[in-house]
Amino acid sequence: MKKLANLIIITIIYFQSSIVNAQTLSPKVIATCGGYQIAGGISLSSTMGETFYTTLQNGNIMLTQGQQQPYITLSILNLRSFIEGYYLPGGTMQAVLFNAGIVSDPLLCDSIIVELRDQLNPATIVFSNTVALHTDGWAQLTLPGSFTGGNYYIVIRSRNAIETWSKLPVTLGTNTSFDFTQ
Repeated sequence: MKKLANLIIITIIYFQSSIVNAQTLSPKVIATCGGYQIAGGISLSSTMGETFYTTLQNGNIMLTQGQQQPYITLSILNLRSFIEGYYLPGGTMQAVLFNAGIVSDPLLCDSIIVELRDQLNPATIVFSNTVALHTDGWAQLTLPGSFTGGNYYIVIRSRNAIETWSKLPVTLGTNTSFDFTQ
């Protein structure tokens, strides 16, 4: 009887272990500001407020302890734009996200989507990311270094504003500023 009970237990364990499936994880981040883009074989993911700890690298294999992979080379695009419905006298805007209790930073107004469009075919979105728009009207977009030297139309989209384009393509340097208010 004892052998029969052991055989039944072993059989149950065997069948249950063959039913168990391993889980598959896909790294995803849901944040108020950030995104993931792939362009020209280069991927870029970003979120606001994540901590970066350290990176271990061996050949083509890179492991980042923390939540975000580091950027190797960067292009920075500083943009200035005001959303009319949030505008306050004196060149500032309301801290909409702070007032709604979504963020703890009183200098954040809202999030905007910034797109770079191909200069020869403006219907083609070359890069897109969601960034924080501060109450002083400034937002900063971080791009892979491969965008340096390229010419792109800059497009800003928001949940409470009309889509706005730069009049002409803008040449991006390693640190470029573009002011939609002028």
